[in-house]
Order: sequence, then C-alpha cells, then structure tokens
Amino acid sequence: MCFLIIFLPFLISYLHVTLQVFYLEACESGSIFEGLLPQGLNIYATTASNAEESSWGTYCPGEYPSPPPEYETCLGDLYSVAWMEDSDMHNLRTETLHQQYELVKKRTINGNSAYGSHVMQYGDVGLSKDSLFAYLGTNPANDNFTFVDENSLVPPTKAVNQRDADLVHFWYKYRKAPEGSVRKTEAQKQFVEAMSHRMHIDHSVKLIGKLLFGIERGLEVLNTVRPAGQPLVDDWKCLKKMVRTFETHCGSLAQYGMKHMRSLANICNAGIQTEQMAEASAQACVSVPTGRWSSLQKGFSA
Repeated sequence: MCFLIIFLPFLISYLHVTLQVFYLEACESGSIFEGLLPQGLNIYATTASNAEESSWGTYCPGEYPSPPPEYETCLGDLYSVAWMEDSDMHNLRTETLHQQYELVKKRTINGNSAYGSHVMQYGDVGLSKDSLFAYLGTNPANDNFTFVDENSLVPPTKAVNQRDADLVHFWYKYRKAPEGSVRKTEAQKQFVEAMSHRMHIDHSVKLIGKLLFGIERGLEVLNTVRPAGQPLVDDWKCLKKMVRTFETHCGSLAQYGMKHMRSLANICNAGIQTEQMAEASAQACVSVPTGRWSSLQKGFSA
C-alpha cells in the first residue's frame, strides 16, 4: 500500500564516521529525497520509484508465481522483494551496493516502464562501492557464490500498480465467494465504495484546480512536475495545511488520493492561501461519499 513506507536504515561506524544506507518503498518515493538529500552527509539511499510514479505490487493473485489460494492480496512490493531476494541468494561479502542497485533496477522496471517503476539512488552515491556485508551481514551458505550480472532473479509475469492493490483484493474476494453469500455482497460493496471514492477524489481535485486557476490553466498547474533536483514543495507546512483543508471539505484522501499530493504541492507553490483553498474546496465538494471514506476518516492527518 502506497502510504505505508518500508524505511530501512542500515548504519555502520568506520573511523568514528557514521555511514547510513536507506531502502525506501513507497509510491513517488523519490520525492522524499529529491532535492532534499545533498552529498556530504555520508547517507546513501535507494527508492522504489522516482518522484512522480507509483511503486508496484507483486506475488498477487493471478500472477506467476502467485500467493497460496487462501490469500487474496498482493504479498510483496516489487522493489522490496527484488533487493531482499537478491540478498538471500548472493554472497554479500563480495556483492556491492551498486551491483545490487543495478540488478534491482532491472527487475523493478520489469522490462516495461508501463508495468514497473524506476529505482533511484540519492545522496553519497560513492558509498555504493561498499560491500553489502558491511550493512546487512550475509548468509554463510552463500560464501562460495560468484557474482555475475546475469544472476538477477527472474521478474514476475505481472505486476500491479500499488494503488490498485485494494481493487485486486476486492475483485478476487468477490470472484471466490459463493453466489448469494454475505461475503460476496460485502466484497461487491467494498469494490463499489472504493471506485466511488476514487471518482470523487479525482473529480474534486480537478475542479478545485479549475476554480483556483481557471478552466484552461487549472490542469496544467496541477500536473506540473518540477525539474530533477528540486523538492516537491517549497513550504511543507503549507502542504500540510492544504491537505487538511481538502479533507475537511472533501473527505479523506486515503491511499488512492495520495496520488494527488503533487497537485496540492503545486497549489502551494503557486502561492494559493489557505482561505482560497478552503473556499474552492467548499464549492467543489458539496457532498462526500458515505461509508469508510467519509470526511471523519482522515487519510493524512498530523
């Protein structure tokens, strides 16, 4: 799930200098470091995706390999599975961070950028020459393993956009449930509610953009992607206020709505004040879908 972040720091101290390595799994995970992690801090980070794309789920129902039949959810994230399985099978005394980065990048892009994400690296990239053993340890059973570039594990046959993982769950739950059962009815209800929420969020954000910037310019402002090296937003407190204002009037962003975080950041970057955002949100959202996505269920509160 995109709003759940696997954030794994590995630290070692060498000659009184602390070196840190981060593996970050999240949608748009590159935005957490883009323009915010300068060199010289002895920090090396890799992320599941760049600053403007989703990450991807794997070991999902219908894939090969697929989860056991009693599971109706995706069991892993493509990037996380790639580096963990690589670590399981290789000799980490000889494999470097850079070698693993290259293998994980190939596997996570999955041969097609339409069904995978671009693994990125940030910070002190020079640290990637270090062996993985210094940060992760190793399995002695792999000590005789000789690393070659072709040793990357075979990618799965499919991958699921992380923001669609809940739909995959509801759909397989619906398909497997007996006709006329409570379970089938509940799965159908969950699927319909999720789709209703998605349409509401998409429509609301687009309408707010048009109200703030005009019909012609609205979508252009919302969809603007800053050049590489610039952070997502100049004022992070403003972004937090915009999210709270949106959710107050339009209901929870929840996992799916996080895809619009860049649009809300662009509203801040354009100099829109909280009062203007509140007025536009109130006009755009005259009603909010009921159920688990009601305005009382905050998806991004702090």
